[in-house]
Amino acid sequence: MYIGTQDLLKQYDAYLLEHGYQIEELVNLASDALLNHFTKYNRFAILIGPGNNGADGYSLGLKLEKLGKHVIYYYSGDIGKVSQANRYYRDQCKENHLIYVDEDNINTINWNDYDCIVDGLFGFGLNSAPRGMYKIIIESIMNNYNGTIGAIDIPTGLDCNTGKAYDGALKADFTVTLTALKQGFLDPRSLEYTGKVILETLAVKDCFKEAGLFEYVGEDYAKEHLRKRVYNGYKNIYGVDGLIVGSDQYTGAPLLATKAAYYTGAGIVKTITSEKVTSLLPLYIPEAIPVLRPQIFRYDDFDGYDALLVGCGLGLEERAFRAVIDIMTASICPLVIDADALTILSRNMHLLEKQDRSVILTPHIGEFKRLCHVEDYPDLMIAAQSFASQYHCILVLKGPHTIVTDGKSSYRIASGNKAMAVGGMGDTLAGIITSLLGQGYEPLEAAILGVYIHGRAGDEVAKHAYTVIPEKLIEEIPHTMALLIGEIEK
Repeated sequence: MYIGTQDLLKQYDAYLLEHGYQIEELVNLASDALLNHFTKYNRFAILIGPGNNGADGYSLGLKLEKLGKHVIYYYSGDIGKVSQANRYYRDQCKENHLIYVDEDNINTINWNDYDCIVDGLFGFGLNSAPRGMYKIIIESIMNNYNGTIGAIDIPTGLDCNTGKAYDGALKADFTVTLTALKQGFLDPRSLEYTGKVILETLAVKDCFKEAGLFEYVGEDYAKEHLRKRVYNGYKNIYGVDGLIVGSDQYTGAPLLATKAAYYTGAGIVKTITSEKVTSLLPLYIPEAIPVLRPQIFRYDDFDGYDALLVGCGLGLEERAFRAVIDIMTASICPLVIDADALTILSRNMHLLEKQDRSVILTPHIGEFKRLCHVEDYPDLMIAAQSFASQYHCILVLKGPHTIVTDGKSSYRIASGNKAMAVGGMGDTLAGIITSLLGQGYEPLEAAILGVYIHGRAGDEVAKHAYTVIPEKLIEEIPHTMALLIGEIEK
């Protein structure tokens, strides 16, 4: 399954048109995908807008008529300002099946003459509340109709990107969404307007990734990619991780990151940290090896590590800046950058441009804005792709359905919940990803699995808790991983 925003979906449509498909052909394929979801009904009112969503409505109606269904098309607005495909399919409709709706006849329409109303007014391109006669038509239906409403692609008046319902949005009983899930559908509040969401893909060449759409991954991906531990394994084959984390001011973050790395399966974790944290670490997780962080790192300080993590309570003092610069110039193994280290990096972006190894950045939205030196984005998914592509890194942009992208392949992750909005969650995630990286997973794979395991463990805890604290989530990680690889049953 793939996910798209308004701009990504436009990009996908443009890609198809640039690669030999005609718009009329795509509309025909769309109505093919829609048809089976409407054949149980017999009398249809199809609401037609001026664009290609309306063209889908016309094309669907023509196929329903061939099946012996009663179909009437209701349209409004300036008939001279319709899309090419809209005009093409309208010209194939019987004139006496077309009804132009205006203020003079809207109150004469008995919507209950139909057992299904099809919303083909506006698609994912709408950025405002329905206006004029379109608003009046929707109000008339919402106030008077008792049958079933099915929306083509997205209900009119629902924002594709946010799931926000504009004033006067239509409420459907079901929505057959085409090509990809709309990002706004991830917000559970959109369900009031979409009803049941059914995803249908068009019978075209598989070009989702080439066109920039995001794959929505979850349990199936984790089950396929997580590896079982071998019966004769020993600690070194599960990775030696170096965590340059913590400070005397921030002692909790390094403890959480260290424990998360171990609970995700790391063989050895060396926590390179401040004097205060080195004294606390054995009390919290005795398996960890505390190492006092030097004033200046030498090249040989990084020998023997399979993965490094920097950040997680590091602070923003001059010594922390020095540590980040040393790590990015003197180490060569795969690197995860989180928290304070991201803030330091935002002031030294040239360091990222010079990396010749896998680097995973794990910002939340505020940290991402600092990295990009901008205040806002029209499309966060495209911004994430562009950033990862520009800096040749893997970006884990934390939030609901976290984004993971290397600029070429992009993902949204199907785990996590609102109960996880607690301090320390980012430190925990950073430890999980570092652990997987050290165990030999491919960097993009480690990022995707890390985010999914983190969210899934949080989901398991949330089944019995109002809030999920990092400590409880970490303790759930081994159980979650064992479930995913099939070593235990639910």
